[in-house]
Amino acid sequence: MNPQKNQGAADAPLLRDLQLEVSQESAPLLQFMLRHAGLIAGVLVLFLLVLVGTGIYNWHGDSRAEEARDALARTIIQNQGADQVKALSQLAEGAPSSTRFAAYMALANSAMQNGDYATAAQAYGKAAKSTDGAFGLSAALGEAGALLKAGKSTEALTLLQGLQNSLPGAANAPQLRQMMAEAAIAAGQNELAARTYLALARETQGVNSSYLRARAAELDPKLAAAEAAPKASATGATPDADKGGQKAAQPEQTKP
Repeated sequence: MNPQKNQGAADAPLLRDLQLEVSQESAPLLQFMLRHAGLIAGVLVLFLLVLVGTGIYNWHGDSRAEEARDALARTIIQNQGADQVKALSQLAEGAPSSTRFAAYMALANSAMQNGDYATAAQAYGKAAKSTDGAFGLSAALGEAGALLKAGKSTEALTLLQGLQNSLPGAANAPQLRQMMAEAAIAAGQNELAARTYLALARETQGVNSSYLRARAAELDPKLAAAEAAPKASATGATPDADKGGQKAAQPEQTKP
């Protein structure tokens, strides 16, 4: 007796019954599934393996990130001064992408505290490149500040101008423009600094606006006077007229 022959004979009624239960429109799909059952099963197994592999990869990545955060905390606590800068530098270079920004920012902060402004500028720059948005802008401003501390005012000014032109919303960030004005002063570009202060003064009110206009007047008196002239004309007053009015308002002293 041939077992395979008997098995086929036993399966034939089952397939016929299954085909009878399926509508005529779905019969081709059933035939396709029966014909390629092995291939379909293989694809399903492969899909499951991919899911399992993805889960293992994510778990491994989370585990590495947690280890990196622990190592960063230990390095900050156990080291001081130049040793801390050196240890953080080595740690930041090998940190996973999920903790790279924090590692570079910690390195930059440590370098700034220890007066190593060149290392701080490099670390801030790498931190800015590792992320975007507000965190990236904050790191870039830190890089500009480190460059100013290192006496590289021209490089700091170029960096800030590039940020103003490239980052969305950076052009309206007052911190960036205030730092750009200070960098312009350090680079000997007083007119640019005065224009920046005046632009900030137009968007500010009260004491801050007066302070910014005073700073602009110290740097470029002609530019500040030209800025104030339209306002004086609109109110019908001039600086000389105001002085005269003040003098006229003063009571005369009675002669003895």
